[in-house]
Amino acid sequence: MTAPPPENPATAPVPATEHEDEGRYDAGDPHRRRSAHLLGLIVSGAVLATAPDDYRLARVCAALVATLAVYWIAETYVHWIATRTIHRRDLTGPERMRIVKDGWPLMAASIVPVVVLLVEALLQIETATAVKVALVVNTLLLGLVGWNMGRAGGLRGARLLASSCLTALFGVVMIVLKSSLH
Repeated sequence: MTAPPPENPATAPVPATEHEDEGRYDAGDPHRRRSAHLLGLIVSGAVLATAPDDYRLARVCAALVATLAVYWIAETYVHWIATRTIHRRDLTGPERMRIVKDGWPLMAASIVPVVVLLVEALLQIETATAVKVALVVNTLLLGLVGWNMGRAGGLRGARLLASSCLTALFGVVMIVLKSSLH
């Protein structure tokens, strides 16, 4: 018995939505990408909240990027070995690359907070003030991501607003943490 011939990509049906495409491994993991971005913002907030006021802003930026790099590498490694375990074989090059790419939004989430800190460093804003501003920006980003994810998930009205506020609450907690630590 022979296997059916491979489907011609030119005539293959095209999924109507991103969610219908989730089963295809080569399409990546949209769930992981979205969650990695949100986690990156939460970790960014935690780094900002715990940054000492006597650090220079360049050092805070370095700590933020280094911390997220460690999280990204660790999260990528965890998915790599879990995928290998599930498939019970070594991963192919494209599979490995997809795992690395799927986790990248965790690192990318730090771009806006880092840019805010660098602009503040150029403006010679005091570290304590600059970090608080970056925390507020990060909190607004969390709310925006919560809003976008809620809308993509079909939420509307009060449920959408609640989802956005709940996501932004992570940032508010970081601001409270910063205030209580310093």
